[in-house]
Amino acid sequence: MNETLFFKTFFLVGGMLLITSIGARINKAYETTMEAVLTIVGSFLTLFIVYSLRHDFPTNLLALTAFSFCIGWSMGPTITMFGERFKFRKYSQKIGLKSKVVEKKKSFWGSNENKKTVYYYKDSPDKIFEYDSSEMVGIRNKFKKEILAQDSDPYSQKWQNNIFFALVATTLSVFMTAAIVYFSDTDFGFLGSFLFFALLGLIIVRLLKAWVIKDSSFSMIQTGIGIVIFTFYLIYDFNRLEKAMAYGDESWGTAVDLAVNIYLDIVNLFLLILEAMAENN
Repeated sequence: MNETLFFKTFFLVGGMLLITSIGARINKAYETTMEAVLTIVGSFLTLFIVYSLRHDFPTNLLALTAFSFCIGWSMGPTITMFGERFKFRKYSQKIGLKSKVVEKKKSFWGSNENKKTVYYYKDSPDKIFEYDSSEMVGIRNKFKKEILAQDSDPYSQKWQNNIFFALVATTLSVFMTAAIVYFSDTDFGFLGSFLFFALLGLIIVRLLKAWVIKDSSFSMIQTGIGIVIFTFYLIYDFNRLEKAMAYGDESWGTAVDLAVNIYLDIVNLFLLILEAMAENN
C-alpha cells in the first residue's frame, strides 16, 4: 500500500490544527459583530479557494493556512462562550439558582406551544422567573462583575481542565476510529449518504434550538448526537484515505480533500465534546 498519500494528508492535518490553535489562542472574543461576520464569510471563502487550488502546490498550502487561521479565529470566541456557560452553571450552584422545564398551556385552538426553561432559587421554589426577566439580568450582571471581571477567576482552572479532557477525548477518538478502519475489512463507504442526511438534520435541529426550542434539556441530546455523527465521519474519511492509498493515489488534490475533511471532523468533534462538558453540571 502506497504511504505517500498518508504522509501528505497528515502533514496537512497537523499543520492545519497547529495554525488553528494559534488563531484560537490569539482571538478570545469578537470585538464587533462585523468581525464575527467577516470571520464566517472568510472561512467559507477560503474553503472555496482551498478546493479551487487543491491541485496547485504550494499555493494550496497558502490557501489551507488562511482557511485554518479563519477557523481558529472563530474557535477562540466559541471556546470562550462555552467557558462562560460552564462558569455560569458553577456560579448558579453557588448561589442556589436552579432551573426546570415547564410546558406552556395549550392555546384556545388546541395548538401545542414549545416548552420553556424557568429559573428559581433553591430556597424559594415557588418563585419562578424566565431567562429574559429583570431577576436574571441582575444575576448575570453580578456574575460578570464577581466572576468574569476578576483576575483570579475561581472557575478558570476547572474550565482549563475541561479543555484538556476534551483534547484527550478527541485524540483518543481519532486513534480509535483509525484503528477500526485499519483492522477491519469492512468498506465504510456506505456511511456517506447516511451521515450527510444526519448532519443536515443536526444543522436544522441546532437552528431550531437557537430560535424555537427553548428546552435546555434538549441541548445535551443534540450535542450527543453530533458527537456520534462526527465520530462516524472520522471512520468514513479514514476509510476514504485507505481506499485512495490502495489505488496508489499520491496527488496533492486528494491529500488536500482528505485533509480538510478529517480536519473538520476533528474540530467539530472537539467543539461538541467541549460543549457537552459546558452543558453538564
